[in-house]
Amino acid sequence: MNHFDAAIKKFNFKKAVTVYLVLAVLAGILSAGFLVHTFRDRIVLAQGYRRVSEQAIGMKSGYEGLKPELNQLAASSPDLVDILILDGQNRILFAAKHSDLSKEGSLNLVEKPDGQNRYFTDATNPNLHFRLLDGGRLKASKELLGIDEEAEQEMQDRSFYKKQDRQQKNYLLSYLADEPGGGKIYFISSAQPVPRGEFYLKAAAALAVLSFMVYWVLLALWVYAQALKARMDAAVWGIATLFTNLAGWLVFLLYRQSRQTCYRCGAVQNKDNAYCTCCGAKLGKICPRCHMPGSEDDRYCKHCGSALDGGE
Repeated sequence: MNHFDAAIKKFNFKKAVTVYLVLAVLAGILSAGFLVHTFRDRIVLAQGYRRVSEQAIGMKSGYEGLKPELNQLAASSPDLVDILILDGQNRILFAAKHSDLSKEGSLNLVEKPDGQNRYFTDATNPNLHFRLLDGGRLKASKELLGIDEEAEQEMQDRSFYKKQDRQQKNYLLSYLADEPGGGKIYFISSAQPVPRGEFYLKAAAALAVLSFMVYWVLLALWVYAQALKARMDAAVWGIATLFTNLAGWLVFLLYRQSRQTCYRCGAVQNKDNAYCTCCGAKLGKICPRCHMPGSEDDRYCKHCGSALDGGE
């Protein structure tokens, strides 16, 4: 027996699985808690977006009825610069935070030619720049959650320009639109990403992948150990399970179930074996007339009908 097989035979799988499950659950809880804490403000904002979107569906008399919800949403998130309700002529009818964006009484956005239709400036103030969130419509997105690498890179690329012109302002924009009446709600938020937000998400994903890989390898090693104990080709079964995971494990169980196991050494035998091929132990009952094997529960020989031990 090689060193690997000897180590596998001594390995306590029950203890290993218990430790693995405890660590995996703890890691999952801690990762989820850390991410919720890191993105708590953005999560609150995303939930508020969803709530406002649901209430806006089916509104036929404009968005006046949403003012309490909009005020609540604006107060709940420091990332929101302002929430504006505009009519069909882009006149501001309501401003949740009464920011500088609402002082002119209107907000006329002009599309910037970038080929992607997602950058706008204010027609009366070219220093105001708006980046339309993915899809534009009100919804949670990577940019809103502050984990969009492209948005972060844009902020870094514009840092020098900002230093030269203190009037330069950059915002993220999403909206709800009342198609028949032409009214709309602008949700304007800061473009600052969550510090190291992308890294934290990737680290959590890597931890989840690592946990899954440990489970995958443990299952393959367990099948290897069981096959080794049953005197089967452990390498074949272990590698098959490593590549197919649950499918290989299920086939192994079905294969072992279809055979008989020696009570003395645990080796898997063909069902028609009368004696174990590994230790020579007698398996089941032997017919005294035709010498064919039978199971321990048989009272008569299935080949010639003669009575076995205990038969009448």
